[in-house]
Amino acid sequence: MVNENNENYNNKKEWILNNFRCEGLEPHNRSLGFIFDVLSDIGGTIDVGGGTPQYDADTFAIRVTGSSGTLYRITVNYRVRAARLMAERFNEIDFDGDDGMQEQLAIGTLMHAYRQMMDFTIHWYDFRDGDWEHICIHESREKTPNCWPGDHVVATILLLADDLRGAFELPMNTLRQELRESYPVAWSGRQTPPDVTFADVVKYVGYLERLANCESKEEALEIRAEALKDLFDEEAK
Repeated sequence: MVNENNENYNNKKEWILNNFRCEGLEPHNRSLGFIFDVLSDIGGTIDVGGGTPQYDADTFAIRVTGSSGTLYRITVNYRVRAARLMAERFNEIDFDGDDGMQEQLAIGTLMHAYRQMMDFTIHWYDFRDGDWEHICIHESREKTPNCWPGDHVVATILLLADDLRGAFELPMNTLRQELRESYPVAWSGRQTPPDVTFADVVKYVGYLERLANCESKEEALEIRAEALKDLFDEEAK
């Protein structure tokens, strides 16, 4: 896993929490803190000033090594003007409800309008040319958001850290497509665990190719179940 010394990590974490938090948006601030709790657990690193900058946003980057050995970079973009505008009347919003529906409706309504307050882009490092390749992984623009942006970043970190399993979630078409290249490249670059053979890579990529060529959701679910059992000795849920 990617890692760095604790003092350096904590200094970067403190800088980001100070500059990306927003007074009056406590759920956002907690969500931002959750990112670093998860990064600490999975051995990821923070790259202040790294990533792909946006002209209208402050940015920082997260680096995570997947179970495939692929190095991923998540560039988080934060637009303070949007956050401060959201905070103006945030204390007037009623998130309470006996069944949780009121909270989900309120978050959905709010975050649909403020999707760009904090978003992110994903790249993987291509050892063949030393460049970063973009991966298009994001929630559907038509789907109503149901969480704070930091929570979505956390879910993405966990997905990429366990990318070999995560790729078998049916919506992960783009991740599967990229792993067909990045996994063999990571193996050639000695980035995979030492006990992984090229035959293991071939077997894994074979399942990805079968999923890419399946003709129905039922067939895809059957291939997924077969792959999880064969590769990880796990039953599909």
